[in-house]
Amino acid sequence: MQYLIDLEKPFDAGASRPYDPVALVRFALTGSTYWAGLALVWLESGAPAKSVIQELRTFKSEQDRPQAQRHNARRLRKAVEE
Repeated sequence: MQYLIDLEKPFDAGASRPYDPVALVRFALTGSTYWAGLALVWLESGAPAKSVIQELRTFKSEQDRPQAQRHNARRLRKAVEE
């Protein structure tokens, strides 16, 4: 959890981190709307999405998520599955 604030910065694939960015994205996707939105931005910016495909699939059934997030998650999921 201490690294969540890293999501507030642009994703940099070359940055050295003391954690796995996929684990951070996975955790954020299951969190609040704010953190999930930032995780989706990271995925759109090049963070590895294939490992979080299941989390992206669950977004469509989570009606408490904003519609824009559900659509972004769906679009990202489709792009990864193609």
